[in-house]
Amino acid sequence: MYKFVDLHCHILHNLDDGARSEHMMQKMLDMAYEDGTRVICFTPHFKIYEFDSEMDMYTHTQRTNRRFASVVSYASEKYPDLQLFLGNEIMYHSDIYDSLHSKKCNFLGTSSYVLVEFIPDCSAFEIKNIVSQLLRQGIKPIIAHIERYSAFIKNFSLLYELKESGVLFQVNAGSITKFKFGKIASFLKNAFKKKLVDIVASDAHNDSSLTPQLSKAFEHISKRYNIGYAQKLFCDNPLAIITDKKVF
Repeated sequence: MYKFVDLHCHILHNLDDGARSEHMMQKMLDMAYEDGTRVICFTPHFKIYEFDSEMDMYTHTQRTNRRFASVVSYASEKYPDLQLFLGNEIMYHSDIYDSLHSKKCNFLGTSSYVLVEFIPDCSAFEIKNIVSQLLRQGIKPIIAHIERYSAFIKNFSLLYELKESGVLFQVNAGSITKFKFGKIASFLKNAFKKKLVDIVASDAHNDSSLTPQLSKAFEHISKRYNIGYAQKLFCDNPLAIITDKKVF
């Protein structure tokens, strides 16, 4: 069995629109383990505009740390071979560098990689400017669920341009199995065919419709492309990221 590494999920409960209870959090962790995942980086949403004050943000950070400690305690007793890390899915904001280095939000584990998202209709011009800023600040950006952004769907060459600058791209496992026809399906097919995708992750939000299971998407990529590429997407690349190594 392949040991999957999930770098994008919302399993920590009552922090965002992910797991709604401690019971659901534990059930989702069980599901991930049973499906073959052995490394998880929890990435609750961080959207700075949702906080009313610095104190509000501090309280949220403390709550996040408590939730993480709770799930580590649960996993250490039940799954001693499961490695857990803390990160964030960060909605881009102009002070992202300060937010990261003041510990208001997190890099992926102890790495210098950051999982960043944009509003869905963010323009190609804006994305390029944002990426340039992050790279200048020494931040290694991973763009979350690239299949959601119209800028990429409309302008496929943007992937090549950003890739050359050092950006990594993540796709949701559910999108691989869900989209069979249409623009998103065509975009993903082309992106995988050209081997422009670097990571597949669950982006799990619950235990029913958006689950932390990767095996079906892994099988799909293995059969349609090749098992070596699938292993890079689901295992090797995300493991390199979480250990702060270069992704090739």
